[in-house]
Amino acid sequence: MKTPAVTLVTRFSHRQHLGMGNLARIIAASIDAKTYLSNPGEIRRHLNSTNSPCSACHRGMEESDAVSRAALPQMADCLVCHTRIDPPFSCESCHAPGEHLKPASHAPGYVDRHSSVKAQIDKPSCVICHGRKFTCQGCH
Repeated sequence: MKTPAVTLVTRFSHRQHLGMGNLARIIAASIDAKTYLSNPGEIRRHLNSTNSPCSACHRGMEESDAVSRAALPQMADCLVCHTRIDPPFSCESCHAPGEHLKPASHAPGYVDRHSSVKAQIDKPSCVICHGRKFTCQGCH
């Protein structure tokens, strides 16, 4: 099984974000308010136990020195504060031009498959790229 490529964020300042202090409380508040744009899983528990401003976004650093996909910030973390989602127009505000951002499910023929009555679309997973106000009628 091929591991998905890591998407690159080209416009990010660690200095600016560290200057804001520990973002764990801001991410936790979003989860509590149910405005976090992804399934938080065990993230909330982790946010309660961290005092490190780095590990608020780079979870798992305390357990391992290895760089892994799990230790990278999730897009939902960024979207707690950076709320403008207008795909495909807003993607390059943060991501490298030409970066492959579509999920594996969006392979050729996806439009036809996802509109089938038999399709089991996980609509909550759409909000991370398409925003909370996303509706099927917005494209169709």
